[in-house]
Amino acid sequence: MIDTGRYLIGAAGVSGFGSKSTANEVTENCDLRSTTAIITGATSGIGAETARVLAKRGARLIFPARNVKAAEEAKGRIVSEFPETEIIVMELDLSSMSSVRSFVAGFESLHLPLNLLINNAGRLAHEHAISEDGIEVTFATNYLGHFLLTNLLLKKMIQTAEETGVQGRIVNVTSGIHGWFTGDLIEYLRLISQPKCQFDATHAYALSKLANVLHTKELSSRLQKIGANVTVNCVHPGVVKTRLTRDREGLLTDLVFFLTSKLLKTVPQAAATTCYVATNPRLVNVSGKYFTDCNETTPSGLGSNSSEATKLWAASEILVTQHPKAAFDPFN
Repeated sequence: MIDTGRYLIGAAGVSGFGSKSTANEVTENCDLRSTTAIITGATSGIGAETARVLAKRGARLIFPARNVKAAEEAKGRIVSEFPETEIIVMELDLSSMSSVRSFVAGFESLHLPLNLLINNAGRLAHEHAISEDGIEVTFATNYLGHFLLTNLLLKKMIQTAEETGVQGRIVNVTSGIHGWFTGDLIEYLRLISQPKCQFDATHAYALSKLANVLHTKELSSRLQKIGANVTVNCVHPGVVKTRLTRDREGLLTDLVFFLTSKLLKTVPQAAATTCYVATNPRLVNVSGKYFTDCNETTPSGLGSNSSEATKLWAASEILVTQHPKAAFDPFN
């Protein structure tokens, strides 16, 4: 009850910010003119606002997008507001591992540094679908594509940090819904990656968001072990009506949003935690943590489980390298 009250009034936490803080406010004193950032899902909603604010602070931006036209339009809106901004649009379908590899090869050909990676893109597939790699499409897009993207970009991020002396940052955008998932992660993924299965869209989405949290935990441990000057944290942006939820517009959805309107964030408020974790100097050397309302908090019990994080990492490495039809063989 106390936490709900603090949320409703926007009370600031130890960071000095709270649920009512905006992305613009949390980056007010940031100078990002020497920063190159990749932001997935930057064409609309939270990702678009994140990109807009980072551009305002001077960052060079890379927009990977499945819909290149939409990305070019998003770029145009930002450049019209901040004419000096450099934005590069590149094609990327996160549900396709070959597309991820093609994007990274294209990015590397640009010979740019990479200081900041924001894994923001997300989807909630209401109908059961399987990716070209044989993986349930929500999991493939929200987690597995980002897992591979991050791994392939790590060398560049570590190199950039070494050359500039500026710590690199990775931000994984997850959701409080990750706590809704219970059970065996890999077994459930195997089941929903079959052509015919009992499919619950919300449960599948929760699985993908839990995977984002566990990815953060395991990657942070691995980065620390090799002494890399790169951190990784994950954020829950809060509840906001974006394209993710608009896919289900209708009387019931509108009624739910009306009844919970006092709990909803605006898009600038929802982008605040991502921007805070991506830029705030107080978070130097802070890694493997979970943030909401611009303050560190605790994920679910399963999301805090180190052995589950290690298990998921091992499975993910197989899923992004094995032939699609053989991907789940080690788990059968």
